[in-house]
Amino acid sequence: MLGHRELTMQDYVGILKRRFWLILTSAILVTGLAVGVSYVVPPQYLSQTLVIIEQQKVPENYVKPVVTEDLGARLASMKEQILSRSRIEPIITKFNLFPGRNNTMDVRIDQTRKAIQIAPIRSDQSKGTGGMPGFFISFKAQDAHTAQQVCGEITSLFVSENLKAREQSAEGTTDFLKQQLADSKRD
Repeated sequence: MLGHRELTMQDYVGILKRRFWLILTSAILVTGLAVGVSYVVPPQYLSQTLVIIEQQKVPENYVKPVVTEDLGARLASMKEQILSRSRIEPIITKFNLFPGRNNTMDVRIDQTRKAIQIAPIRSDQSKGTGGMPGFFISFKAQDAHTAQQVCGEITSLFVSENLKAREQSAEGTTDFLKQQLADSKRD
């Protein structure tokens, strides 16, 4: 027993000599286990897209914003629409996602929804967008190329859905302005 004295280099060498086989065996077992697990666990690839939200550049006293609802609410609404069965099923079919003998389309849709992540980026600097300058869209798959293509497809759905919402809002504004103009002409 060493007692309460400081350990010297000779003490450390002695410890290593006495425990050499234990250390070597542990290192070999852990390395072998890690290599074995890496062959058993399937690879996972994550493709991620950053969607940046630009604020309106024209001052509000000149042009009223086309979209006035909270960005978080719009993102949640778009997410629900894009993750709907009618939007996900064509993507699953096109890219043959999660194939298997026992996988029904419902199971494949659930797996695809779990593989899609939408994470907002919060920032104090972007107050005009409700503290959200953008969001990440990511998709996880066992093939890198498939992950990238599906992520791009989902991003395209978000962009087109946003354009549709803006277009509908602009049409509503135009109709409202036409009605106001017609009412003012009658008076």
